[in-house]
Amino acid sequence: MPLWGMVLSALAEIRIGRVRVALSMICVAIGVAVVTLVIVFSGLVQQAAQQIFEQQVGRPVTLTVSPQQNGPPHMTETQVDQVRADLRRYHIVGSPLRQASEVSFRRNGRVITSNGEGDGPPVQTVGADSSLSEIRRLTLLHGRWLTAQDDLRMEPSLVVDKGFAAKIGLTEATALGADLEIGAGQVWVKARIVGVIGGGLNFGQPTVYMPFQAMVRWKLGEDMTEFAVRVQPADAARVTRQLKADSTKAWGMTSAPDIRRDSGDFSGIRGTLGKLILAAAVAVLMLGSLPVLALGLAAVRQRRSEFGVHRCFGATGPDLFLTVLVESLIVSIAGGIIGTLLAYLGQKAALSVLHDRGPFGQGAQIDTSFPWSAALLGLGVAICVGLFTGLIPALRAMQRSVIRAIRS
Repeated sequence: MPLWGMVLSALAEIRIGRVRVALSMICVAIGVAVVTLVIVFSGLVQQAAQQIFEQQVGRPVTLTVSPQQNGPPHMTETQVDQVRADLRRYHIVGSPLRQASEVSFRRNGRVITSNGEGDGPPVQTVGADSSLSEIRRLTLLHGRWLTAQDDLRMEPSLVVDKGFAAKIGLTEATALGADLEIGAGQVWVKARIVGVIGGGLNFGQPTVYMPFQAMVRWKLGEDMTEFAVRVQPADAARVTRQLKADSTKAWGMTSAPDIRRDSGDFSGIRGTLGKLILAAAVAVLMLGSLPVLALGLAAVRQRRSEFGVHRCFGATGPDLFLTVLVESLIVSIAGGIIGTLLAYLGQKAALSVLHDRGPFGQGAQIDTSFPWSAALLGLGVAICVGLFTGLIPALRAMQRSVIRAIRS
């Protein structure tokens, strides 16, 4: 039987068994839509998770240099200056980090403390250089980031996130240029907000960034000073060895610091998430294939006499095998196209609900366009379903005895 004859025979059977074909197509479409949506949203979640990770920890590869736990709890100003000079000599981007354990803010007579007293979560106060924006992902919504000139100002410049702006009773737009006071011991120091950042989790811990030198000047957060360093992935091991050697030779530290590679952890998170998504997709694929397989076997049993007539007129076993398989492929591909369209519409509807929520909030730089690679993968899944669900019925059709088929 020629190929065009097999296709015509498959189309004729599809027209006759409309109910069975419709049910099979619905099963395939649902399975393909679910698998495609899982792939699409896994990509969006990975983008959001990576941005949050890079905002909180740093871009690849970020090394955090911390003093030994059994040594002095912080670096001296001389040691910080020496580390800065060495990093410039190595052409490496780095920034000191100092996080205050307790900082009070005051605006219009209202006092807000960073230790969680009062309403809402505690405030995280971080002192850093202007180069921190090259190490961590910090998306500016309004204003600017810290500059080298801010280190010289007696009035500290602040960059805050949306959470802190809301905590002091302002929006992200009205917070820009607002004046407030920072509690430094027994005095209050006037400060001004010069930038508002976004991205990450809307319900995360409110954060305030200020120049590292301002924190040193006003003796804020003296309990710990670290360094964030960003290097190329291939240079991470070499830079780690060099920094440990310099810490005892040039920096005057009694013991080598702890150096941890923070941003490399996300690759493991992404790999684990990918495996879970793949397992879920395979499970959905298998469950969606079973009803289609059952309908195909039932159709082969009902067409026993038809196969006998075909065999009497010269059709061979391979002809019947290919005819049933082509029919299954046509139904699965049609269901795959419908499922891909459903996934496309479902993604649009879901993103309209998720807009400005959680990691998809304002300031998040996430590509929400529909990935057509996921659509092609969905069609590939549909073809696999067609082959899987058509193979066993096709083998049954090929093995039908002519005499038994005619008698039936």
